[in-house]
Amino acid sequence: MRASDRQARLKRAKELGRLAFDMLRYEDLVGIIAIEGKDKYLREFDRRGLSGSYVTPSRPGRPYEFSRIQVRHLGRKVLEIHWSKAGAFQLVAYEPGDWEELLDWLANVF
Repeated sequence: MRASDRQARLKRAKELGRLAFDMLRYEDLVGIIAIEGKDKYLREFDRRGLSGSYVTPSRPGRPYEFSRIQVRHLGRKVLEIHWSKAGAFQLVAYEPGDWEELLDWLANVF
């Protein structure tokens, strides 16, 4: 994959991540889960075959702890990103497809 293709892919994944974040940040807190020995807040949505989860550190002031957004379409993971307040960013999974249009629509409806 060429560098320009990788950059375009990363840019699109970030755009989709922002849409998912806009939806997930307003969802009710589902609970607290432990990931890698650290407690994280969990928020989720599930609409029209598209589901997502947003995991954030449960304690403020921890800039190196990661947050995560994961999106699934019909049960299949299509997007996962991790980031920290310290500036780290990692695209873990991104599978382009029809789900992108559905996410865009849902983000603008809710």
